[in-house]
Amino acid sequence: MKLRSHLLVLVLGAVLPVLAFSAAMTVVFWRQQRDAFEERFLERVHAVAFALDRELAGHARALQVLARSPRLARGDLRGFYEEASAVRAEQPLWATIILVQPDGTQRINLRRRLGEPLPRSGIDPALLQAVARSEREAVSPLVTGAVSSNYTTAVMVPVRQHGTVPYILLAAIDVPGWLQFLSSYPVARDATMTLLDQNGIIVARTLNHEQWVGKRPAAELSERSRRLPEAAYRSMGLEGQWFYSAHSRSPFSGWTVATGVPAAGVEAELRDSTIAIVIGALAAAALAVGLALLFGRRVARPVVALARSATTLATGRPPAPATPTKIAELAEVNRAFDDASSRLRTLLAAERSARDEAEAANRMKDEFLATLSHELRTPLNAVFGWARMLRRGDARQDTLRHGLEVIERNAVAQAKLIEDLLDVSRITTGKMRLQVRAVDMPAVVEAAIDSMRQAAAAREIRVQPLLDPAAGPVIGDPDRLQQVAWNLLSNAIKFTPKGGRVQVSLRRIDSHVELAVSDTGQGIAPELLPHIFERFRQGDSSSTRQHGGLGIGLALVRHLVELHGGTVSVRSAGVDAGTTFVVRLPISLAVEPPAARRGHPTVSDLDAPMVTTSLKGLRLLLVDDERDTLDLFAQVLGSAGAQIETATSTEEAQACFARRPPDVLVADVEMPGADGYALIERVRALAPSRGGDVPAVAVTAYGRVEDRVRLLAAGFNMHVPKPVEPAELITVVATLARRPGSDGVAAT
Repeated sequence: MKLRSHLLVLVLGAVLPVLAFSAAMTVVFWRQQRDAFEERFLERVHAVAFALDRELAGHARALQVLARSPRLARGDLRGFYEEASAVRAEQPLWATIILVQPDGTQRINLRRRLGEPLPRSGIDPALLQAVARSEREAVSPLVTGAVSSNYTTAVMVPVRQHGTVPYILLAAIDVPGWLQFLSSYPVARDATMTLLDQNGIIVARTLNHEQWVGKRPAAELSERSRRLPEAAYRSMGLEGQWFYSAHSRSPFSGWTVATGVPAAGVEAELRDSTIAIVIGALAAAALAVGLALLFGRRVARPVVALARSATTLATGRPPAPATPTKIAELAEVNRAFDDASSRLRTLLAAERSARDEAEAANRMKDEFLATLSHELRTPLNAVFGWARMLRRGDARQDTLRHGLEVIERNAVAQAKLIEDLLDVSRITTGKMRLQVRAVDMPAVVEAAIDSMRQAAAAREIRVQPLLDPAAGPVIGDPDRLQQVAWNLLSNAIKFTPKGGRVQVSLRRIDSHVELAVSDTGQGIAPELLPHIFERFRQGDSSSTRQHGGLGIGLALVRHLVELHGGTVSVRSAGVDAGTTFVVRLPISLAVEPPAARRGHPTVSDLDAPMVTTSLKGLRLLLVDDERDTLDLFAQVLGSAGAQIETATSTEEAQACFARRPPDVLVADVEMPGADGYALIERVRALAPSRGGDVPAVAVTAYGRVEDRVRLLAAGFNMHVPKPVEPAELITVVATLARRPGSDGVAAT
């Protein structure tokens, strides 16, 4: 029998079982793909249920903070009404906040003014009493609001006072809020999302919401969601349409998230895939038979050549060029050999490139650590050396003054360095927060220029401001935008030689404000220009470099500008050709002029340090577990005339209150055992005659927004972040002492 006949028999013997197997696998594939679709829908619904739990838990945590309000603990319902209104304004999903007794009697409902008559709560009193007994948060089913008469739900937390639960605090979330929640988590195209409460009633539905809210879902979904915490199945929807459905029950609330994807769309996708597989199998079989019949005679020669190529490839050497052939299978094998050889060379080149990149990254890390060590040790060396010299006590007055100036200057430099590192960390972790409002850009840039005039004058550098007063306004954080301008101006002055020029221009171009900082300095090398905004990237990181710094200032500029929706770019013709940085920020076309902020003073809002402020006649209690810090505060405040009493723990502070309440309390927050939060809670629990309303200042190294909110909610009147400017601390204490009857609502 000839080789061609052998090939034909071989092909038929291989193709026929493959075709039979393909038919069986097509059925299996159909079922597996359908199961995969259901499993994927179930996983996505489970993820939405998890997001629902996280959403509800977040609301519960916010309510728990409000439930611990000192005003509510004192029975000051009017003050608590105002505090709750402020919290409600920060929670867009909360329709109202309600303070209700366990029997259903409403005491406060933000939908009505304080003092207006209120109906009994629409929530079952048995559920309210269960929350009071368990002292745990809960979520209500869908109810009709007693005041709004609309469908609503509520997150409920108990208010604990003196071992009892006299109230339940509710955050009402109306149905549109839950519809918005469902719409923000699309499981699949054309999917219908449904949210059921613990009673199996529809809270929200993305398809025909108004028609079905408050009613039961389709029978199949209702029955399965009642029996099973989660499942995937095929069912008929409320409109008579077949769906591939999945549901998952929330452990936190007992609510159920369900989805339904139209079966027609899913099955059409499965059908197209199956048809493609069948057509491919049939075409391959026909091609194999045809090629066996047509090209059998020409198989021997290419096969021998292919065997030689395989032997060569096995030795690790590149194979010789393949013998030309029109047989598709052999040509494919030849191409596979060529691809294998090419990929091998590509992989070796990629491995070398990856190794070079890893070595470069490792070198950059080592250079950064060395630079960081140098930048941290340099100011420490000056501080340590001058401190040792001043301790000898024989320094002249001018030497003493110079040494103190050096210590202060290097401490400020190190604080700035650490703050820049913290800013990079906040941006990298996504925790950077902007205090957004309308910003007058000319004033911001002018302030940055003013802060750098002395440094520029010292180097005989001429700063030319060209500021358009009509540029702006923009929406952003004025402090961060000033930081951007300061970093660019500082960078320009640092790299401009003595006698050079720096130009700062601000103008409006179309719908943007453009800030440009140009200098006549040393410029930027072309190979460094694409990487100039990368973190820790420096043109010269050697030990002989002329300029200090960690290489993070421009990275901060880029991240801060991008947070404001703008862009930053750089131009330089090369070394010694100067540099121009351009920041473009979008203009706000519909913004009111910046209004004076209302509220209580913060440390940054206070006037410049007033060293003449007197604290004479004031009795101050200072609490800190660090003796050095305590001695420093005692020295600073005592030098202003205050009578000082110190304590190193919460227990000692309580004993001081028992003997004689102070006029002002200054306390650290982080202390072993009972911390500053425990101290202020115990102080605010005292009667006013025993010091319960004493003004209190929290001194802490934590300066995040959530830290300040927590401190103020706990009962402190003011938050002062470390490191503390002595004059500011004196002014803060004097300001609080002049405010009799402080009620703990000052904000920072």
